[in-house]
Amino acid sequence: MACTRYIIVCEGESEWAYLHRLQSFLNQQPLADGVFDPPLLLIAPKQAIAKGGKFSTLKNQYSVTRTGNKRSSIRIWADFDLYHRNDNDCADHYKRKSAGIPDFLFSYHNFEDFFALHSDGDRFQEWLRFGANGHFTTPLHSVGYLPEIKRIFPGYGKGALPADFISWNSLKNLKLNKAQQPRFNPHNLQGLGCFADFLISEIERAYPGSLDLPAPPAP
Repeated sequence: MACTRYIIVCEGESEWAYLHRLQSFLNQQPLADGVFDPPLLLIAPKQAIAKGGKFSTLKNQYSVTRTGNKRSSIRIWADFDLYHRNDNDCADHYKRKSAGIPDFLFSYHNFEDFFALHSDGDRFQEWLRFGANGHFTTPLHSVGYLPEIKRIFPGYGKGALPADFISWNSLKNLKLNKAQQPRFNPHNLQGLGCFADFLISEIERAYPGSLDLPAPPAP
């Protein structure tokens, strides 16, 4: 299988750290004889961190990254909360984005929600209960949700992930749980991608069978 490469322009340090943990995990997977490159490369250069989720910030970082990588497939990974609330007119700018800017791949609503999708059991259910109390319909700012995620997931810190955070089990949780993401789109934005959907699709293509879920029990 040929190697598929993506350069990811990401909003911040948390997304960058995740991509590096993920690629390190994928690089450890066995390869077929005579194959030297992993079938999927998600490249996240440090200089491609946008350091903010505003539309103009991400658009400019994409343009800079594109200048030196005209033949590469580049994706933009951002949080949706700014676009949901239309902070800094992000939703209005997104509606008017030019055809040269790809559809963004969003975390709904933010990286911490994406992080939580990798869990299961009581912790995941606790995060769902917190979100159902208002965060999923009207996303909170970080000052409102960070204390909760640190309580539910002790040791979590922005820009840092445990070395063993990525595993086939946590990626299977992501596949199973991504249907629980908020889907509210109050400004009726078109061309919205989902980073979790993109990621699971690419991993399943590159590593067939790796994310197969057990069949549900018979009724």
